[in-house]
Amino acid sequence: MRHCAPDALFLIRSAVLASIIAASGTVHAQDGAQDGAQDGTEDEVKQIAESEGPGMVLSLDLTARFAAEADFDSTSGGTIESTSFGADLGIMIPIDDRARLMLTFGVGITDYDITPPVGAVGTTAATVGTQFDTVMEYTFNGMYSRSINDKTSFFVGGGVGFAAEGGGSDAFIWNALGGFSHKVNPKLSVGLGVGVFSRIEDDILILPLPQISYQIDDYWSIGSKGPGARLNYKWSDELEMGIQAMFDGKSFRIDDDNTLVPDGAVNISGVPVSYYLDYKGGETSRVSVFAEVGVVLGASMEVLNSMGNTIIDEDIDPSVFVGAGLKIEF
Repeated sequence: MRHCAPDALFLIRSAVLASIIAASGTVHAQDGAQDGAQDGTEDEVKQIAESEGPGMVLSLDLTARFAAEADFDSTSGGTIESTSFGADLGIMIPIDDRARLMLTFGVGITDYDITPPVGAVGTTAATVGTQFDTVMEYTFNGMYSRSINDKTSFFVGGGVGFAAEGGGSDAFIWNALGGFSHKVNPKLSVGLGVGVFSRIEDDILILPLPQISYQIDDYWSIGSKGPGARLNYKWSDELEMGIQAMFDGKSFRIDDDNTLVPDGAVNISGVPVSYYLDYKGGETSRVSVFAEVGVVLGASMEVLNSMGNTIIDEDIDPSVFVGAGLKIEF
């Protein structure tokens, strides 16, 4: 049995970046006054919106996640668990009073432990996956946002990347995103975005990216986060908590030394649902900490050969996961 590290978070990073940019444009149009902004982006947006003159904001996001062992939901059997790490360097560049550019450079690695049942033969998700080697993912995303007026803003952008295990090549991936957000009243902003994501040896994936931010009261808020949403409770100025769910999809190239599917591709998807804590450390702090625990629902693993034909498509039972993150602004 070998460990594998299939691709990290290209789709999720891109979609969440769209939410961040949409939120930043809306906050900028509202003179930096939007409580309960999703995914902890309010502070960094205010820092830019309230700064005197142009000035870049740099940030480093470090993340880790462990998903406990889960069974492949098929007669062929087998188990899968994973440990993933990611690092994103972000650069927020104010262009003028109403526009900004966000650039993100990312590196990700995930270590999957896939175990087929004793005596397993043939081509199954587990027998293919047990041969996987380390997969590195490198991504670059850019997003431009502009406030049209004091109520409406838009964003447009995209990214490119590389995701392959072992010595795999021809592993180019890309995405394109766009959308808008409109302030209905001081508590409610709504909008819609669309994301188009490539998948190796497979059709492109098109996802709606709802842009919603609703401040229920001084403590509770609802907001979109990439291809998903969260219910947030503000415990204090430093600590927030809540429940979130979003679609997560990954695509990577299989190495050509795989004896069952050489030079093929894998698509893994699911919906992580979690309870999270987000500690921001006060108004002057440039460090925030994030932690979550939850369950991945509706997961599946699709394997395609080098001709783009699906040869395996197996569901995965729900699995418990824990995650943590550290963000530092410079």
